[in-house]
Amino acid sequence: MTESLLIEAPSAPLALTLIERLDGCHAELVPLGGERFQVRVELDGRNQGPLRPLLDSLDRIEGWLETSGVDLIEIHLNDCSYKLERGNGAPLLPRTDSELQGLLSKVRSIPIGAGVQVVSVEGELDLHTSSQLEEALTSTDSRQVVLDLTETPFMDSTALAVIVDVAKRMGVQGRKLLLVAGNPAVTRVLEITGFDRTLAVCSSLPEALEASVDGVPRKTSDA
Repeated sequence: MTESLLIEAPSAPLALTLIERLDGCHAELVPLGGERFQVRVELDGRNQGPLRPLLDSLDRIEGWLETSGVDLIEIHLNDCSYKLERGNGAPLLPRTDSELQGLLSKVRSIPIGAGVQVVSVEGELDLHTSSQLEEALTSTDSRQVVLDLTETPFMDSTALAVIVDVAKRMGVQGRKLLLVAGNPAVTRVLEITGFDRTLAVCSSLPEALEASVDGVPRKTSDA
């Protein structure tokens, strides 16, 4: 019988950050509706014995909690629930991820079925950063890719052309790019150009993640 941990995540960005922290473990995203998500961590399938995966996962969850800003989370294991509190000390500084020079951008892989990848952009998208955006998008290989522009205060026509071109190429490959407008600046550019009607646009990250999960076939569990 497969055992799994279920961790309640209070928002989509925090759920993604936890999955990234659990890199190497079999973790997947479970939408619960609205802003609510769970992260499921499968504990079987390792060679270190039945206890090692559990302790390893809990250690990474505790590390995530220290940097998340959340004071209390709930963890479910089988029929039992546990509450985990953040330490009383000052939160740790967030760890620095590998970034594309000139653009705070990172690609997180979420192992759900065939896979979903999120490209999260922070900062302005213009002539100087469009090439890095294209590099980030073309480095993905999943069937569903979410481009989160919630933290993008400005986007010009050069960046928009990159997004449209990549979306077309993904469509030819049988893949899909979902765009999270996320703020008025990006929404306004899409509406003015009319691309809000031709691109797959979501208003929030939770909405895009739910749509992505629904568009990817899940792996069937072993009996």
